[in-house]
Amino acid sequence: MDRMARVILRDVNTELLAEALRLSPADRLQLIEALWDTLSEEDIPVTPEDRVLLDERLADVERNPDAQSSWSEVKARLEQRRR
Repeated sequence: MDRMARVILRDVNTELLAEALRLSPADRLQLIEALWDTLSEEDIPVTPEDRVLLDERLADVERNPDAQSSWSEVKARLEQRRR
């Protein structure tokens, strides 16, 4: 685990973290996804630089809607890479 991860996780309930780390990688990804889905837009800090990048990407999606991949397609490609 890198230094940043240790800093972030040092305040997390160690018992809860130990339990999560016993999960398989696939199950940990599902847990991450489930936790992510509980966050609102206000919970996620976005810097001005991030906002510019997001706005650029949104404009690209609007200009080229057929050139984009759905999350399920991207996820499937990523899962294929791991095999």
